Amino acid sequence: MKGISYRGNHICFGRYALQALEPAWITSRQIEAGRRAMTRTYAVVEKSGMGSGKGSPEYWVAVVKPGRILYEMGGVAENIARKAISIANDMIQPQTHLNVADNSGARELMCIRIIGTSNRRYANIGDVIVAVIKEAVPNMPLERSEVIRAVIVRTCKELKRDNGMIIRYDDNAAVIVDQEGNPKGTRIFGAIVRELRQLNFTKIVSLAPEVL
Repeated sequence: MKGISYRGNHICFGRYALQALEPAWITSRQIEAGRRAMTRTYAVVEKSGMGSGKGSPEYWVAVVKPGRILYEMGGVAENIARKAISIANDMIQPQTHLNVADNSGARELMCIRIIGTSNRRYANIGDVIVAVIKEAVPNMPLERSEVIRAVIVRTCKELKRDNGMIIRYDDNAAVIVDQEGNPKGTRIFGAIVRELRQLNFTKIVSLAPEVL
């Protein structure tokens, strides 16, 4: 898919909007999931169009090019609009890009699927994903376009604990692991949460410089 969007790239109905920066095919389920996540923060949301025609929209997709407005919202304060957009944007699902929080040689990953889930669309901290390396350091064992496994160690989506504490990171990040769940790198960058120890990722926790 080449080019940019020359239509639907301006705000028409609301005051705030979520705009696409990369080309993609977005299904009706993805659009609806984003709308529900955003309306939970009391925002008035307009969805992007899915095309016209008869029949079930179950397998329809919206062809999205860079610059296309995905959602518009109005009638809310700016801080609420920013929070609503952030919630929809921060969920890790297939095709989400993540930073690599180790020194294995990979720099950026793209999630392909979540391992061990049949009907859950979004991954959380401690989930194992299958991903493809989108960017890697030259002359390292891991190369670009290689398919690997990784454990999610940080998410922009907040982590809520039973004691009321909320932890939220500035990025989505993962650590590349082997089939047994052991990290392929020898160093972990950045702070991680102690919940990973409860999920038997003790080696990852031991390599981390800070555990929250």
